[in-house]
Order: sequence, then structure tokens, then C-alpha cells
Amino acid sequence: MPPEALATATPAATRVAHRFVATCLEVVNGFRPPVQLRRHLDPARLAVLLPELARATARGALPRRRSTRPGVQLRRLRVCEPRATAIEAAAVLTGAAGRSWAMALRLEQRRGNWLCTDLRVL
Repeated sequence: MPPEALATATPAATRVAHRFVATCLEVVNGFRPPVQLRRHLDPARLAVLLPELARATARGALPRRRSTRPGVQLRRLRVCEPRATAIEAAAVLTGAAGRSWAMALRLEQRRGNWLCTDLRVL
């Protein structure tokens, strides 16, 4: 680990990761179409990232019935900064019937925007 790496993240990095995970959950829960998340994804990695997002959606998918309560909720988020322009996070999610699962992700800052460069559904 480089000396400038932070085992924990700055408050700003934590907000960026939380906002990205919250947007992912809006897609997973059917409140937002997946196409709205594309602007947050690295265009060079779309072929890898979109199938992972689809896996997350399938894992949490129960047909939404006119409910405003999300089916998948964030239980815990751990964030670290391997360098100033990169954020890595692990999110523990709770879905239907109390089943837990996780997402691991990496966000990198490019031209002032944070883009997801890696997303894994575990």
C-alpha cells in the first residue's frame, strides 16, 4: 500500500461512494432506469460494468408493487482511498427476506468527474 493511501476515506470520498451506491440501489429497486447510471460508468469498461449491474438488479429483483419502500437497502458501506483520485468501497446490502449480499466497486476521478471503473456483485 502506498504511503499516501488512506485505510479510511476522507468525508468527501465517502460522500462520493455513498452517492454512487445510492444511485445503484435506485436502479436495482426499479426507481430509476439503468441508462441513467451510464454517465457514472467508465465508457471503456461498459461491457464489463453493465452485466454486473444487471446481476445486481436480478439479485435484488422482486416485482415492485406500488410501494415507495425499496426492496434492497444499504446495510453498511466501507470506503478507502488508495490514492487521491481513486476510491474503493464495499457495500453490504439487504434484500428480500433479509438476504444479504455485497457489491465491491472502484471509482476514479477523471476530468473532475467520478467514474466507476470496476463493479463486482458478490
